[in-house]
This record gives sequence, C-alpha cells and structure tokens, in this order.
Amino acid sequence: MNFLKPALIGAIIIGASIPVHARDLVVAVADPVGSLKDQMCQRFVDSVRSEIPDLGLNYVQGEALGSAKSVMEQHVSGTVDIFCNEIVWFANYVNDLQILGWGFTFRDPQHMVNFFDSELFDPIEEEAISKGARILAARPTQPRMLFTKEPVGSIDDIQNIKMRVPQLKSYLELWTALGTLPTQVSWSEVYLALNTGVVVAAEGPPTDAGKQNFHKAAPFVTRTDHLYSTVHISINEATWQSLSGEQQTKLADLANAATEWGMNQAQAEVQEVLDGFVSEGATISEIDKAPFQQKVEDAVGRMESEGLWRPNLWKDIQGL
Repeated sequence: MNFLKPALIGAIIIGASIPVHARDLVVAVADPVGSLKDQMCQRFVDSVRSEIPDLGLNYVQGEALGSAKSVMEQHVSGTVDIFCNEIVWFANYVNDLQILGWGFTFRDPQHMVNFFDSELFDPIEEEAISKGARILAARPTQPRMLFTKEPVGSIDDIQNIKMRVPQLKSYLELWTALGTLPTQVSWSEVYLALNTGVVVAAEGPPTDAGKQNFHKAAPFVTRTDHLYSTVHISINEATWQSLSGEQQTKLADLANAATEWGMNQAQAEVQEVLDGFVSEGATISEIDKAPFQQKVEDAVGRMESEGLWRPNLWKDIQGL
C-alpha cells in the first residue's frame, strides 16, 4: 500500500509552489504522556522539526484536547492538523475500519501489515481523504489482552460481566457477541471504573494498559490476543493540500519511520511489561481461543448485513 497519494501542492504564484499555512500545525495524541503513542508522536515531531524546520508544530500532549474520539472530530474539522493514535478512530468515518475492532480477524502483526499494504486498503484511504483526513502511515503494535478482577479460565467466565469498551461500534458488537455486557468508558477513566465496580473487566495492549495501571485494579491478565493495537499518523486534508510537494514527501517519509519505530518498540516491550505485571502481583494466563473465534466468526455475516464493513471484507482479509 502506498500511503502517499497524488495531491495538489499548495498555491502557484509566479510559477512557484508555496505553502499556504501561516501558523504552527497542531499535533495531538490524546493518550497519556509517556505512553507508546506519545513516545512515537514525540519522535515524529522531533524529526519534523529537524528535517522540515520551516514547518512549525505545536505538540499538545496527553488528553489536553479531550478524548481520542473528540480529538478525531477536531482532526477531521481541521482544528487539529496532525493526529497520532490508533487508526481505528477513523472507523466512525470510514466503516471498513470497524474491522480493526473485530476480534480474531488478524492472525498476527504481519497479517495486519499485509492488509495495510494491500489493495484492500486503497478504498479505505480514499474514503478517509473524502472525510477530511489523510492517513500517512499505520502499523500494528501489541496484542490486546483481557484484564479482569476475577480469573478467566474459559469463555463461560465472561458471560454477562460488565466489560469496558471504547466508543466504537465494532468493539461494542464484538463484546456483545462474546456474551459480555459492554459499557463505554473513556480510556483515561478505566482504572477508576475498575476500582469502583462500574466495570469488572477491560482490555488493551500491555504497555498502554500498564501505564494506566489496569493490572492493579484487575490483576488477572488473560492472553486472548483478540486484536492488535495500532499506531497511525494522519493529517487533515486541507492542511495537507497547503503544503509544498517537498514538505509532503518528507512528512510522509517521517510518518512511516515513526510508525515503524512504534511497531518495533511495542513488540519488543510485550514480555518485559508482562513480567512487570507479575512482579506487581498480577497473574498472566493463556486460554483456549477456539470458542471465542467461533462466536465472532458466526457473527461476521450479521455485521456485514448491518453495514459495519463492506461485504466479504473479512473473508478477503483471511485470504491475505
């Protein structure tokens, strides 16, 4: 897949291409300071400041601009120029990306890379652009695991439990299909929700979940590995069009380098983070995934009939 698409290149004045922007571009992450996505975004910002010094950046760390859902809305509207986070936040604008929140779709990180780099992803890129934001780069990071207050030995143990999910329809449908009672809670409030009993289970990648102390409130960590988190960098389309061709090329290259770093760093951290959980009193366990896989596969037809993603996309991904 080629994330860098042909585009208009600024305004032409007396035969020269010039950037139209007259302010620092706002870069946001909507993730805790020190998290993997924050580290990746900081590396990207630093590299842009070094390699494209004429492009001013204002990096707003943490959740100062609101939740990821809120920042995504600001990104599409143009008040946030560049967004570093999970690509699945595009799913509220590009239906096919709901598939990234549908468990057991991808066998491993390379399978997801193959999807991002395939022709199957091309219509997704084009639709994202039409909705106002261009995906510069995206890569998988860590498997998402289940964090619960009580041990989980089989799928029976999660029936009718209050399960935290983000504000994305595919997550809601996934955990409904698996038999839980999904409850939408923002990422920054999950630890409190677990501590107070608003939910008794949550899921997430170990590095970011660890930063939020999920394992302290819900110390039973089950290796469901049902999804792979991602990192992505996108730019508001109007902002993109205001850049010179040289700026566009460099920005896309730096975004690709940053997401590659994020993928490699995340995968290297998994075991180290899990070992840290154990040292702090958590229990890590494996589980038979077959019953989970069967339930979600059985629901694929219903998801496609409801338009959650385009027909046969799930099947086409399995063929990659």
